[in-house]
Amino acid sequence: MLFNVAGLLRENVGATRHFTLDGDPPVHHGRVDMTRTPNGVLVHVEAEVFIEDRCSRCLAAFGYPAHIAFDEIYAQQVDLQTGARLAQPDDPESFRIALDHTIDITEAVRQYTEMAAAMQPLCRPDCPGICATCGQDLSIATCACDRTPVDSRWAALAALKRTDG
Repeated sequence: MLFNVAGLLRENVGATRHFTLDGDPPVHHGRVDMTRTPNGVLVHVEAEVFIEDRCSRCLAAFGYPAHIAFDEIYAQQVDLQTGARLAQPDDPESFRIALDHTIDITEAVRQYTEMAAAMQPLCRPDCPGICATCGQDLSIATCACDRTPVDSRWAALAALKRTDG
């Protein structure tokens, strides 16, 4: 997801460029709008991404779609006319236009895709998960383990019952 912005950097502040994104994983499709700013380029991205993850209950691998949208300023490092280095932002983590006047939005897309990912993803809403006793995936088969909830106040008596046989 690399864009040459040398032409845009030659234009006045406020000039724009529009691009479409198609099939560059994790992006399924989307749109990129770039606007010239006094010190670089404002990049606005709206995209549909496909996130590959593992179910938080049964640990099965699955994927799901998500929407990401972000605005990031990419700072110009070199004056296009003179080739002189420009003052850089104080934040070392800020995005920058490469010395060859290209913008690579891959890292920004990755970061925003990570933020769009579910904290506890589920392969399906009614996923039963895995048995805490034997580890059987309950969406594939049931197990013979006793999973009835035990009142903690009776736990000591239940332990005695198990040892007596």
